[in-house]
Amino acid sequence: MNQINKNEILDEIFNKKTGENIDICVMYSGGKDSSFLLHLLKEVYGLRVKAVMVDNGFENAKVWKPMEDFTKSLGVDLEIIKPDEKIFHELFNLLVVYHDKFAREKVNHVCFICNNLLWATVVKYAYDNGIPFVASGLSINQLGSGRTKPLVTSKTGNSIAEKSTQKIFIDAKLSLNLIEDEKYSELKEYFLEVSEARKYVKTVYPYIYHDLSVNDIKEMLDKLGWQTPNGLTKNEYISSGCKIMQTLIYELEKLGMITLNEREQAKSMIDKGTLDASDIEFATYDARGDKVDLTDPIYEELQIRDFLISQCSKNNNEYLV
Repeated sequence: MNQINKNEILDEIFNKKTGENIDICVMYSGGKDSSFLLHLLKEVYGLRVKAVMVDNGFENAKVWKPMEDFTKSLGVDLEIIKPDEKIFHELFNLLVVYHDKFAREKVNHVCFICNNLLWATVVKYAYDNGIPFVASGLSINQLGSGRTKPLVTSKTGNSIAEKSTQKIFIDAKLSLNLIEDEKYSELKEYFLEVSEARKYVKTVYPYIYHDLSVNDIKEMLDKLGWQTPNGLTKNEYISSGCKIMQTLIYELEKLGMITLNEREQAKSMIDKGTLDASDIEFATYDARGDKVDLTDPIYEELQIRDFLISQCSKNNNEYLV
């Protein structure tokens, strides 16, 4: 892997403002993209970086130690924010039961909106602590999901991505407020609580300007001593292992309630050569109509098992309970 140099556009953004003690918060999951982002911003751009992880209550138990070990090895402080567990329970229940109010064509709206609420939480933390920037580890392919025009590396790329993030948050908040159901009252209050800070903190998306391959990132992380956050080998590792992603998302895909846009992203990355062609089976698989597995306790925990059974019957999907 060649040496990574500063991107002039991104460097110009950073040079406009500094924080009192910390310049930038990185939305941190322990995964490869956010982990490499800590290194990139600290060592290449020379910023004072803080890793901020928001625990949605559905992280796998293996994530914590690798996350703590890696940030410590980089000399980066780690802040873990844990909102009331009701917030994300209400969110996931809402996004399933009222999926028709939030779904977008060719988009996994559940993870899209969850990630957006995590973003708003980190932005509020930054605002409360006088930190002018928040960095997201989303790639240019991920940021392009659901867009009518592809996002490109340009001077306006970051601004377009930031406005899109703002719009997702605003649209989700408006749709939520139209649902007259008291069971989502704490979620509505939380959206209101984190909504104002986004006007004062700038969000940056460094991977718009550093479009690195998966292998390049893993190669560099190997040298930095990074370990996967879910106990898998580096070759097996795909994502951080949130239980929602590992269970609910795949079953919603079978029911046609979401599009697993990770498959579309994988296709694009294979075409560009930033992902190995051996992943083509994942990229092209069509899960619609597969047998739905509702045996995991998470469906009862989120109070959505009966609803999903009704959807199986409606769509003629076989299911396990």
